[in-house]
Amino acid sequence: MSFRHPDDAGRSRGEMDAIIDTAAYPLHQPEGRAALVAEARRSLAEGGFVRLPGFVRPAAVQSMAREAELACEAGGFRRDYLLGAYGGKSAPDLPEDHPLRRRHPYSMHVVPQDILPDEGLVRRLFAQDMLTDFIRDMLGEPELYRCADPLVSCVTTHLAPGDQHGWHFDANDFVVTLLVQKPEQGGEFEFVPGIRSDGAENYEAVAAAMDGRSPALRLLPAEAGTLIVFQGKRALHRVTPVRGARTRIIALFSYDRRPDMFFPRQVHINAVGRTLDQGTGAQH
Repeated sequence: MSFRHPDDAGRSRGEMDAIIDTAAYPLHQPEGRAALVAEARRSLAEGGFVRLPGFVRPAAVQSMAREAELACEAGGFRRDYLLGAYGGKSAPDLPEDHPLRRRHPYSMHVVPQDILPDEGLVRRLFAQDMLTDFIRDMLGEPELYRCADPLVSCVTTHLAPGDQHGWHFDANDFVVTLLVQKPEQGGEFEFVPGIRSDGAENYEAVAAAMDGRSPALRLLPAEAGTLIVFQGKRALHRVTPVRGARTRIIALFSYDRRPDMFFPRQVHINAVGRTLDQGTGAQH
């Protein structure tokens, strides 16, 4: 069962068909949808990700890129941090090159949900119950809801030339992203699946991956319009530096097993530079 937002009312199948390539991804057809779900579950079990190329139609994804760029100019928050792959964890007694002590650059603009246009295609896609239900079934979750947080449930991230998203693990079990605009060069998603477990951090293998020495390093290539579901809690991953004139833009959709989920205040500050009681406005 999905949490239904008020702006979902009256959304027609025609609108969905205009955004999603429903010939390639027949979400309205039980047999075709079941086949997609089965293949997605296989991919998640084997590699920890689902890649759906061309999920969003070219014309729709181009419109998304334009609206995201305008929103970024109006109110994108600039992040320039050096952060560890393990969040705030550190260990001063360990060598400086230990994975727990290494710091990696996180440089990008983030556009909060309340800056993205209400009737824009990014937010309209996120608001679709059909997409939420599809993601729920791919993940095999009994229930899944769109996060209700008005700041960071649906955001876009913008990596300009030289920007990157350093090595990290995700705190949550999965993320859902849509590649809205591919850069000319660089901006590649690099990862090592299943490199750690609940009982073993496997620091030696993590260090090898960070140094570029791991034979398990993989790239997840994608073109604009590709939807990806990625299980990054146990997979070390990063986005390599962007090169060329074109900005790398993704839309990031957040879901939770609970309805009406809001992120903590500190997440708002870290992600978009302000909190719910500070209102909208350009953040630089």
